Amino acid sequence: MVVLIVGADKIGAFVPKLEELGAEKVLHWSARSQKVSKNCIPASADLVIFCTDFLHHTAARTIKKKVKERGLPAVYCRRAWTEIAPEVEQLLRPEKSRQKHPCEGCQHCRCKRRHH
Repeated sequence: MVVLIVGADKIGAFVPKLEELGAEKVLHWSARSQKVSKNCIPASADLVIFCTDFLHHTAARTIKKKVKERGLPAVYCRRAWTEIAPEVEQLLRPEKSRQKHPCEGCQHCRCKRRHH
């Protein structure tokens, strides 16, 4: 999975955490100027993270439009990993987000859940 980070000056804290979640490659566009809005989103990109604290507003609007046209998932944060960690984990590890009920398959369950 390839992750594109748009905005932020330093992404050093994000990279190891994204790699831990299965990102093979992390790309970064600083987006301090409007010039970045002319960039093409790589075809290999699977997820776009916008760090809105350090992001040119016009560039953000243009890139957001490109992301929507491509149907890519986007996550927005100001600058902290903790703001986006649950959402990114759900996107990068979808099988973990669909955890089964702890007593799934139990015949004598008191949780009042219907078992098939």
